[in-house]
Amino acid sequence: MFNRFTDKSRRSVQAAFEEARMLGHDSVGDEDLLLGILRADEGAAAEALSSLGVTLEGAREESEEMLSDALSSIGISLEEIRREAGDAFEMRIPPGRRLPLSPRAKKVLVGARKEMRRLGDNYLGTEHVLLGILGNEDGTAVRILAGMGVSPETLEDRLYQLRGRAAG
Repeated sequence: MFNRFTDKSRRSVQAAFEEARMLGHDSVGDEDLLLGILRADEGAAAEALSSLGVTLEGAREESEEMLSDALSSIGISLEEIRREAGDAFEMRIPPGRRLPLSPRAKKVLVGARKEMRRLGDNYLGTEHVLLGILGNEDGTAVRILAGMGVSPETLEDRLYQLRGRAAG
């Protein structure tokens, strides 16, 4: 699956695995792919996100807020759990444990390949991964971006502007 990935897109996917591990996720989700693009901070996708004010720290905070809100909706306080657990509250996944891609992350990467073909490219770059993320409208990553005031349409337009600039 990764044979057409550029070095930048490979690094962003690797960074997604690192983000998922750090956040204690049992699989790599679409939100981790977004965080991976931001963490690697390379390529057209990172540039487009940055130009719209999306930062790694901001996306992590928005993700955390979404988790806290979801738990609150069922009567659980994440802050209270953390406070009561103290140092015992460690979410990180051990380095040796293998993490699979979630169904949403797989859908994003399939979408990225479709975007690559649709655009007539012979490589899969970070922009294709981001377009794959944006194609998953009900995904966590799109909700994170919306929470940060960035619509899929605005981000897609920015990506195409950057591609046009690179081609010209």
